Amino acid sequence: MNRAIATLILASLLMSALPLNAAADETEDIPTNAQATGVHNTLVDAVIQAGLLETLQGDGPFTVFAPTDAAFEAAGVDLSTYTTDEDNQSLASILTYHVVAGSVLAADVTDGMTAETVNGANLSFAVADGVVTINGVAKVTTADVGASNGVIHVIDAVLLPPAPEPTLDIPATAQSTGVHTALVAALSQAGLVETLQGDGPFTVFAPTDAAFEAAGIDLASFDTPEENATLSDILLYHVYSGAVPSSAVTDGLSVNMVNGDKATFSVADGVVSVGGANVTTADVGTTNGVIHVIDKVLMPPPGDICYNMVSHTIVVGASNVECNSYMYVENYSMMGQTITGCYNTVTHAVSEVSEAVCAAYMWTPAVNLATTASATTIHTSLVAALTTADLVTTLSGTDDYTVFAPSDAAFAAAGIDLDAYDTAEEIAALADILLYHVVAGTTLSSDLPAGMTTVAAANGDDLTIHVEGTSVMVGTQMANVTLADVPASNGVIHVIDQVLLPPADEPTLPDCDATVGIAPSGLKFSPATVTIAVGDTVCWQWTDSSMAHNVRQVDGEESTTYTQDGVTSGAAAKTVDFRYTFTTDDTTFYYACEPHIASNMYGKVIVGTGGASAVEEPAEPADTMDSDENTPGFMATTLIAALVGAVLISQRREQE
Repeated sequence: MNRAIATLILASLLMSALPLNAAADETEDIPTNAQATGVHNTLVDAVIQAGLLETLQGDGPFTVFAPTDAAFEAAGVDLSTYTTDEDNQSLASILTYHVVAGSVLAADVTDGMTAETVNGANLSFAVADGVVTINGVAKVTTADVGASNGVIHVIDAVLLPPAPEPTLDIPATAQSTGVHTALVAALSQAGLVETLQGDGPFTVFAPTDAAFEAAGIDLASFDTPEENATLSDILLYHVYSGAVPSSAVTDGLSVNMVNGDKATFSVADGVVSVGGANVTTADVGTTNGVIHVIDKVLMPPPGDICYNMVSHTIVVGASNVECNSYMYVENYSMMGQTITGCYNTVTHAVSEVSEAVCAAYMWTPAVNLATTASATTIHTSLVAALTTADLVTTLSGTDDYTVFAPSDAAFAAAGIDLDAYDTAEEIAALADILLYHVVAGTTLSSDLPAGMTTVAAANGDDLTIHVEGTSVMVGTQMANVTLADVPASNGVIHVIDQVLLPPADEPTLPDCDATVGIAPSGLKFSPATVTIAVGDTVCWQWTDSSMAHNVRQVDGEESTTYTQDGVTSGAAAKTVDFRYTFTTDDTTFYYACEPHIASNMYGKVIVGTGGASAVEEPAEPADTMDSDENTPGFMATTLIAALVGAVLISQRREQE
C-alpha cells in the first residue's frame, strides 16, 4: 500500500466518532462491530453473501470504509438481484473496493493521498475543512471505529470500483456478450468488422439479438451488393465517430452518425434513448471505444427518394435498390402470367404505365415539403390551400417541419371550398387550419412514443398524437396516418385521412368598468344601481355564493315581466362571471335575479343620463344592510314608538 503519513486536524470528525466508538468493542472483529452499529445491516449481509465474512474476521489488520444502509439504498444495491456466481463475484469486487490492507487512522489521511484496495484498484482521498472525501463521492461521517483486527470509517455512499481495462475491440466485445450474435453476423455480412476493429475511437449503439428479431431483419434476404449497401447504411447509423460515455449525453443532443444521418437523443429519469430505442446497458468499455446496448434496431431516417422525372411522382418507402430496378417488359412470362408494363424486379410489382414513365425512375435527393406534397399526386387540394394561404414559401425553406398532410379525399370529405376564402380574415383562418397540421422539427413515426402525446402545432395550439401498436392517430378527430415517413429535404410528411380543425380560441373577455356582486344577506345585488358611460362594461361576479343567482332583463323598474330575448347571464349559479357592454347612451337597463324575483332582488344600470323618464338612485353604501327594515336603528325606533303609544293609551284609559 502506498500511503503518505501526516497529521490531520480532524477534531470535529473525531468528536463525531465518540458515540459509535463508545459502543464499539475493540475486542470484537470488524464484521461484529459493524453489525452492532445498527446502520450496517446491508453491509454485513453483503459480506456474508459474497463469501467475505471469514476473510474480514481474519487477523488483518484491515481498514474498512463502511457504507450505511441508507448509502446502499441510495445506490440502488438490491442483494436479491445477485443470484448467480458471476453476480456475487461482482458484489465481492464492490465490497473489497472498500477494504485497505493495514490500519489507516484518520490522522494518517492527507489531501491527495491514494491507497490500494484489496481488489487491486486505488482509492483517492481529499481533505477540506476537516472533511475526508473518497473518490469525490463518499464522505467519512464517523472515523476511527476500533476493532480487534482493524479500524472502521463510516461513509455516506457506496464506492464503485473502476471498470477493468478492456482487452477486446468492439466486434470481439460484442461477440463475447452472448446477446449480439445477430449484430456481429450483420457486421460481417456488410464488411464492417475490420472497420470497427480499427483505431477509432467509436461509440456503438448495439441492438440485442431480440431487437434484431423484433425488427424482422433477415440477413439471408440481403444477397446483392445493393442490398448489403443498405444493410451497411443501417449498421453505420448505429455508430458515432468518437468515444461518448452515457454521462456526456444530454437531452435533445443531436449528432451525425457515421452513415451521415442525424440521430437525436433524449434523457428522462436517467434513461438515455435514441430513435425510440432505450439504452439498457451503458458504457461497456473496449480497446477502441465504447458500446451502449439498446433494445431496438435504429432505422436511418428517409433521406433520398425515388422520383419519376416524367410523371413527377414519388415512390414512398422505396430503397435505392428498388428505385433502380424498374424495367419495362412486353409480353413477359412469369409464373404462368404474361406481363406487359413497368415491372420492379425487387418488389415484383407491375404497373400499367408507359415505357417512358417506367424508365424515368431515379434515386435523387429529397425535395422540400411543398414540392414533395405536390409530387405525391394525392395532395392537390393541400397544395392549392397552401398557395391560397401563402404558406408555400414557409414549407419550402430550410427549417425542418413535420406535416400531417390530409389527402384530396380528406379535403373533399371536409367540404372545404377554397373559392370561399377570399377576404384577409378568411385567408388567415385557412392559414390557421393548415398550420395546425404542422409541427416544428422532423419526427418520424418510429420516434413517436406509445400512448398519448401532446405537441405544439405551428399555429400555437396543442396537437395530440395517439400511438397504439402500429396505428398513429392525430388530433381530437383521431385522424389516421395512412402513409408515414414520406421524406423531404426539410422534414417529413405523414399522410392522414381527415382535415384537422384547430380548437376554438377562448374568447377575450372585456375589462370591467363596474362590478356588481351579491350583498351579505344573499338576496340583494351590491350595488343595486350603477351609473356608467356608454361603451362601458358591467361585470356581475360572485364566487361560491350561498345561493344560486343570475341576471335577467325585465321590462321596467321592479317589474316581474321578463324582456323577450333580453340580456341574461344564463341559468342561476353560485359562481358567475357575466360581462355586458352597453352601447346605447341615455338608457336604463333593469334586471332581476330570476330565482329570487319574489324577494325583490332587482338591479339597474344607468347609461349616461338614463333617459328622460329615468330617476337615478344613489348607490347603496357597501357597509349597510340590504333593507332599512332590517337595520337595528329602524327596529329600535319602531319599538320605542310602539311603547310610547301603549303608555299613552293606558294613561287615557286610566283617566277615563
